[in-house]
Amino acid sequence: MLNATQRIFASVLFLLLVSAMITGGALARLNGPSAVGIDGVRIFSRGIPISDGQFIAQTDNSFHLSELSGSWSLLFFGYTYCPDVCPMTLASLSRTWKRLPLDVQAQLNVVLVSVDPERDTPASMAPYMGYFNPSFMALTGNPAALKTLATEVNAFFARVERDGDLAYLMDHSANIVLIDPAGQYRGYIEPPLDPQRLTSVIQQLVSMPR
Repeated sequence: MLNATQRIFASVLFLLLVSAMITGGALARLNGPSAVGIDGVRIFSRGIPISDGQFIAQTDNSFHLSELSGSWSLLFFGYTYCPDVCPMTLASLSRTWKRLPLDVQAQLNVVLVSVDPERDTPASMAPYMGYFNPSFMALTGNPAALKTLATEVNAFFARVERDGDLAYLMDHSANIVLIDPAGQYRGYIEPPLDPQRLTSVIQQLVSMPR
């Protein structure tokens, strides 16, 4: 159940989203998609198409981004060797997932896209994702598709070398990218990724008219 503060936030967000969807069309035709934001959540008035990149899932099967269509997807960029942001993000998303009703879970994908396909293989990513939540998905294995996707959703990643024998790190975006049921880029959620806030946002997203 949502408390009074959550209900107020959810109502305001929903009204803003509906308003953006109704009034954003004309602006979108002139200047690209307009957007509405509240509390670090940014929703575009219309989706932005993304390329149907082909990756390898943690199950070692080929996976196209178009297969995410039909549900909302929370997509973020990270890697298994990440010392802080990635495990914190996955932990927050897992706690959020457990707060969601089963019918909302059924309308949602949580996807990690590896920015380190050189080290992140299906064999290493499967147990890593399973540790946090076996319902979550991980994609790796295609540097070209990774670069294209990152560019299309305004994300970044870069290799950071370290002195001596220390393994390299990957700098990367920390936002959660929102992919709508049509398979298009629809907005993003900025950190901090508090499970209470995320629960309210997600429930409003899945209730939006398709």
